[in-house]
Amino acid sequence: MAVNGPALGAAGVGVVLLWSATHNASILTSIQDIVSGKQPKPGPNPSVPTTAAYENEIQQATGDTGAHTQTAAHNQGIAKILAAPFGWSTGQQWEDLVSLWNQESGWSNTAENASGAYGIAQALPNTKYPLPGRPPSEGGSANPTTQIAWGLSYILTRYGSPSAAWAHEVADNWY
Repeated sequence: MAVNGPALGAAGVGVVLLWSATHNASILTSIQDIVSGKQPKPGPNPSVPTTAAYENEIQQATGDTGAHTQTAAHNQGIAKILAAPFGWSTGQQWEDLVSLWNQESGWSNTAENASGAYGIAQALPNTKYPLPGRPPSEGGSANPTTQIAWGLSYILTRYGSPSAAWAHEVADNWY
């Protein structure tokens, strides 16, 4: 049976949530460890979302967010969960993240521009993503969860917030 990108992304998020829950680890720390290629470490965190909460977030991701496809809405649902530990899943930070990735990729995990930037977060080169986020032609699977986790980490370290990244995008037409 073939597995599509959204199913793989959902599985990836599920694995992070399950690992975090069973190891009493922070989701944010687990994501940062995965993005940096390290083994996630256990730690104290009593508030880990349940699978039901995850499914609810995906269902709630549709609406006036510029997600024009089911895949884009699904990817926004994943992002909403992964952005929550940063405090970016509501309000202006979420709106600016949505605007940023609407403009950059339309939330497509297979988007590629003329310069070679790839995926939801438009990593350039695409080898900045861990292997699962890279294109299939480079041995990856265009995993949206991997791309989103990397993109959020990039925004945090480079700009500090989606609003600051969006401001740079508006001013310079790139982030």
